[in-house]
Amino acid sequence: MTPKEFTLTEASAAMAQGTLSAEELVAGLLKRLDSLPAINAFVSLDAETVLRDARQADVDRAAGRIRGPLHGLPIAFKDNINVKGYPTTGGTPSLRAYRPTDNAPVAARLLEAGAIAFGKNGMHELAYGATSDNIAFGAPRNPFDQRRSAGGSSGGSGAAVGARFVPASIGTDTGGSVRIPAAFCGTWGYRPTTGRWPTAGIVPISTTRDTPGPVALSAADIVLLNSVVTRAPAVKASTAKGVRLGIPRKHFWEVVDPGVAAVCMQALDKLVCEGAELVEVDAGGLLDPYALSSMPISIYEGKVALSAFLADHGIPLTSAEVAEQAAGHDVRELLLAQLDPATAVSSEAYHAAIAIHLPALKAAYADLFVSNGIDALAFPVCRVPAPLLDQSDTVEIDGKLFPTFTALIHNTDIGSTASLPGISIPVGCTPQGLPVGLGLDYPFGRDIDLLALSLAIGDLFPAPSPNLGG
Repeated sequence: MTPKEFTLTEASAAMAQGTLSAEELVAGLLKRLDSLPAINAFVSLDAETVLRDARQADVDRAAGRIRGPLHGLPIAFKDNINVKGYPTTGGTPSLRAYRPTDNAPVAARLLEAGAIAFGKNGMHELAYGATSDNIAFGAPRNPFDQRRSAGGSSGGSGAAVGARFVPASIGTDTGGSVRIPAAFCGTWGYRPTTGRWPTAGIVPISTTRDTPGPVALSAADIVLLNSVVTRAPAVKASTAKGVRLGIPRKHFWEVVDPGVAAVCMQALDKLVCEGAELVEVDAGGLLDPYALSSMPISIYEGKVALSAFLADHGIPLTSAEVAEQAAGHDVRELLLAQLDPATAVSSEAYHAAIAIHLPALKAAYADLFVSNGIDALAFPVCRVPAPLLDQSDTVEIDGKLFPTFTALIHNTDIGSTASLPGISIPVGCTPQGLPVGLGLDYPFGRDIDLLALSLAIGDLFPAPSPNLGG
């Protein structure tokens, strides 16, 4: 195997067997990255430090000093996650000079377990978007078609892992920002139940909705990273036999690109062959409380959470200054609207969303799972394959035009608002060669069940490789 072909778990096994060194792996990945600069997956990467850390990991291994289950394994981080030694820009110009003095807890746990920090990945500015078309830092390109988006807001994470520049990256997910890039770039992507993974040290949008989560090449890698971050025993595989998957036609399957729908249905047929059951369910009861809670919460909390992050980390900026210096017109207008009393979400609307509508959404989800006797909801992560990076405000789905942002987050945002755990599974490609992700949302807190099923079916859905050469 060449370095680009290793998953985290495969690389770990090869290192333990003495057939691969950390330096060999890292050097091979750096060479591949240098040969494909157009993908633009990274905004900062210190190759000398990465190689030094890899050599030290090999020295420590030879001396019997194994730091943890990630010893010598390279992992990248989205550029809104604090990693000591790298800037945390959040994809916005005003934060270019911010260099954190400490690691975010999610990064610290991975590095303490022996991981090597393999640079920072590009993103949609301040995570307010689903394409990662970033004016200040450039857009990460989809490794399967460089004319297309890598998704967002963790687009650099999806592109880096999909292009085999690094076996895993940690992104963040507020409304789909891990799973959308995973779907577009042919990788696995996991959103934990909100609160399961620590959020401190991460440039925020919403304290209610934000969570970090991994993009990786296999279900086994997702399980490994989760066990390190949560400091829990590794999950063991379950079985697809007897698992009941709800198929929510309303909202999730109503308007879907035919190629995407066909690939997802083929994947569901595979799961049925493994013993899963498909159950048609009516998700209509989710829609009203979702509409009344989703955007009011994230928009209201955006200003408050960003202001707190700036103050807590000694960054001499106000949220207004960050907004005024935003490079993207759409992001700048959104942030400024939060600061204007005439357009901001009122405290009354926010408190109604938090106290009334969000609990109603969570209750509707709980009832949907229980009343139908289902284990999970299954749906296309995105209703379209990766769109072209033409700065268009709309995408076409089955002959109809929709606003790009709302079209891309349509299927993931609703469960994210309810804090549900979800995963994007790489289930194949459209006839045009563009990856498709099948989403599974599990009930609140049922991450172990989600990961156990993912591990059981992982071999059915290997991550596709882009034809990039090298």
